[in-house]
Amino acid sequence: MQENESAPGVAPIPAAPLPSAGPKPPAVWKTALAWCLARGGQLARALWNSIAEAARYYWGIREPLREYIAGFGTNLRPESVRLREVRLSSHESHDRAEHESAGWKVVIPARCVVCGEKTQNPPLDEELSVDNAARAFWIPIATAMAGAALGLFLWNRWLLAAAIPLGVVLGYLMREKVSVRLRLARCDQHVTRTNVPQVLAWGNTLVLRFGNKLVRKAFLYGETMDSAVPQPEATYAGLPDPVGQSAEEHVAETIPLAEGPSPDASTIRHDQPPLFGSDDEPPSPLVP
Repeated sequence: MQENESAPGVAPIPAAPLPSAGPKPPAVWKTALAWCLARGGQLARALWNSIAEAARYYWGIREPLREYIAGFGTNLRPESVRLREVRLSSHESHDRAEHESAGWKVVIPARCVVCGEKTQNPPLDEELSVDNAARAFWIPIATAMAGAALGLFLWNRWLLAAAIPLGVVLGYLMREKVSVRLRLARCDQHVTRTNVPQVLAWGNTLVLRFGNKLVRKAFLYGETMDSAVPQPEATYAGLPDPVGQSAEEHVAETIPLAEGPSPDASTIRHDQPPLFGSDDEPPSPLVP
């Protein structure tokens, strides 16, 4: 057998590399886990953003919510607030307010809504968009109550813990704006006081709080007369005109009594003894 020997001065030929098998594909469970983690991260970020936006929303309407809760105790409110407040219900008719599907339309008397004085300034039309505090309050309360009932039924306290933030998020997602159009007037001194009147929306009830109780009185009962209107003097036909007539010329009219005694005989005189009639007069038929 002849051995394969390379000739002197000739480089040996390298052997051909063996074909490699390549990288192995990842397992199916790893792909599913990566997909779930990605989707879970997106869902967690969306949920966190929703909770943050809901928290900012409720922080922004904290004052209307406080007023709505305090409104349950009407008689506990200060008298200065109650005398300036008007509550309008959509189920009742009002002369100066109208409720439609698009919102409220309210016409306030021609008085300054801040000080209550009459003004000759032309009326202004203002359009407001007010948060419905009743819906923002009752949706989280109802969600928490449903979570508490379900937690007691299933004996799982985590349902109540999850219902509290869920109710806040639902209240934010189901929020409502009420459109209110006001026609009002302001005097020259308070033309920049655009925060008066205070407008609150409590479900089907619209609350207006003016700066003075005179505006509320004129809104509910109308304007009152500043002074009495002078009336003409009454004249009667057949009576003499007393103007220009002296006391001697004016003679009072007397009416004689039929079959009556003389006025002189009926007068009691203390300087004379009393006079009695004779005993021969017939007795009265009424006396036995």
